[in-house]
Amino acid sequence: MSESTIAQPSVPTHAAEASGPVQPTARVARTPKVLSLIVAILGVVMVVIGSGVYAFTSGQLAAQKITVAAVTAEDPGSLAGQPVAGPFTAMAQVNAIQHHLNSITNDKTYGELGNVATSDGKTYNADVTAEKSTDGQVHKTGDPLSAADAKTYSARATAQTASFLEASLLVSVVAFGVAALIIGLGVMFFLVGLALVFTNRRTVVNR
Repeated sequence: MSESTIAQPSVPTHAAEASGPVQPTARVARTPKVLSLIVAILGVVMVVIGSGVYAFTSGQLAAQKITVAAVTAEDPGSLAGQPVAGPFTAMAQVNAIQHHLNSITNDKTYGELGNVATSDGKTYNADVTAEKSTDGQVHKTGDPLSAADAKTYSARATAQTASFLEASLLVSVVAFGVAALIIGLGVMFFLVGLALVFTNRRTVVNR
């Protein structure tokens, strides 16, 4: 009787030791699998968002019906004549605008071109000394613009329009770049997520 009493408690003790660690191991293995799936799904979402931004920007540019201008007759550029609908054609158009603008303003920017004319571009808006006048003559307020100053006024208006166009096109180029970055990061996140999924699966099998 004493021997049977001593042997009976040993059975549940071994059963408890064998079955105890199983449930915590399953919970620990499930956590990295869920996290890796979240990373992969996040990558897919980023690719979709980036592609949507890229397509939207391209559609907005194409709707403007802009064609890449030739830089010069001798060297028009490889993208001349193509519709502006992507980052490369947008940059080509910016370069063409800048080239033609420099030829009109003698390489001066909008801010460097002085404004001596009234809003209608016909008369002087202030007294102009010979040193500040384009033609080297003294002009009074209200006097008709000289031919040289009228040309400067016209060039300044052209420079203003060109600056707005360049800024708009450069914003679209930045948007294309951000979209490409989002797509690239999305692909990276997706691949990392898949790698973690397979790595976690192998770890669980080995256990």
